[in-house]
Amino acid sequence: APQPPLAAPPLSVNQLDEEAAAAMLQAVDGIEGSSVFSFRGGSLLKSTPKGALNYIARRNAVFLGESHSSKDDKLLMRNILGELVRLRGASSLAVGLEMVQMPFQPVLDWYVFRAPISKESDRTLFRETEWADRWGWDFDNYLPVLRYCQLKKIRMLGLNVEEEATARVREAGLTALTAEERARLIVDAEGFVSEALEPSFPTYVDAVLRPSFNAHVEMGIFTAGDDTFRNFVGNRILWDEAMATTASRFLARNQEKLLVGLVGGDHVKTGHGIPSRVERILGNLGFENARTASVALNPSWKLYSQSKTLVELKKIRTELNGGGK
Repeated sequence: APQPPLAAPPLSVNQLDEEAAAAMLQAVDGIEGSSVFSFRGGSLLKSTPKGALNYIARRNAVFLGESHSSKDDKLLMRNILGELVRLRGASSLAVGLEMVQMPFQPVLDWYVFRAPISKESDRTLFRETEWADRWGWDFDNYLPVLRYCQLKKIRMLGLNVEEEATARVREAGLTALTAEERARLIVDAEGFVSEALEPSFPTYVDAVLRPSFNAHVEMGIFTAGDDTFRNFVGNRILWDEAMATTASRFLARNQEKLLVGLVGGDHVKTGHGIPSRVERILGNLGFENARTASVALNPSWKLYSQSKTLVELKKIRTELNGGGK
């Protein structure tokens, strides 16, 4: 991926343009009164902000499920990050982004550790990650998170699979991956296959993936059909497994860190989402007692009212697997 040129050392606030300085200095409301739900064991529970933070702070990784169109979700994540910095210190944190694909990691490193805090740096990040083409959701909504990480020097990780690979999988299935891509994107190949063969997996597909597929069909992005749906499922589980692989490799090298992932809400649901995959991968990499958390940010009433389905699905998986996680 193309890299922006090396920048001068960060500027002090009084050297920034007015808009950038205001963004860095603006007061941001805390998380009191926010709606935070955590999947804990077999339950989706609404927690007090303090309780949620204490729970999150003791994990190796937490994945915050957002609505991509919601500005409030990004502000809440920014506020959660601020509280975690207060509890643990900025140097103990890393932030994983579904929005940025893996090949653009050098751009994220530049933005956090070498770029000046300025609108021009923001524009460079937008341009060099090819945000408009590869993600598309409103970049400005994500700026509170991105700028906070830059200000506090919190490493950001591009979690997502490059579009070049997922486009082939959508067309031809997982067999379209090259040997190099399989080795890079799926570090725990045996676990990846075994998970798709679990008795609870079809229930997960029907409860989480099929509604998403139907929504894409209604928007005209996909055409209905068994082959199209099969490839859609393959693409989605590759997406989750690859993001979990990237997170797990980082955590295996940085066991003192807490990785805070910002991902779409579907990716944190049930025992087949990213958090459970991270626990499985880390366990197979020799990481003892890996602990993750799934959190829904400002969940809609629809998500809350459907939580029983998600809870029952996790219980089904636990029972079918003989009482394990």
